[in-house]
Amino acid sequence: MIPPLMPHKKVLPDKVMLDRHINALSIVVQRLESRGIAYQVTGGIAGNIHGSLWPPHDIDLEVGAADFERVAELFAAELIKQPYHHIDEEFEMCLMTLMIDDIEVDINQVEDSFAFTKDGSRVPIVFDLKKAERRTISGLSVMVQPLKDLIAYKTLIGREADVADLLKL
Repeated sequence: MIPPLMPHKKVLPDKVMLDRHINALSIVVQRLESRGIAYQVTGGIAGNIHGSLWPPHDIDLEVGAADFERVAELFAAELIKQPYHHIDEEFEMCLMTLMIDDIEVDINQVEDSFAFTKDGSRVPIVFDLKKAERRTISGLSVMVQPLKDLIAYKTLIGREADVADLLKL
């Protein structure tokens, strides 16, 4: 079940995110919510929703393992990278990538996700979709990773500039 709208202390200026980002996010959220699929917006867009002014690049979301393949089927026409086991210098996770309105949308499976710290340690990323908060950005209501969890995640992967910006919020 998707929780109701929660009050938010900051209002994001509508022009931080481009209309294409809002449109792409709207399409994804509408499809997920219409099928009762739990999700949370993470990454830079989550930072924007919490009040940061980072320029957005892509859209990052998390879904549960039980829904991961279902999400791939739901967005089959938009998939540019089928679900796969992704490993790079920062992450190891199950990931798929969509293209909507020229915006990349990365959707990862929340379980069995790992980060590589600056010293090279492989550390589980543990977040609970049940803790996601309903927030509004540019008139769009979405489930977003709590600020505390976003800060913990950015700290884990060693993005000090992001953490410093988020701590101001």
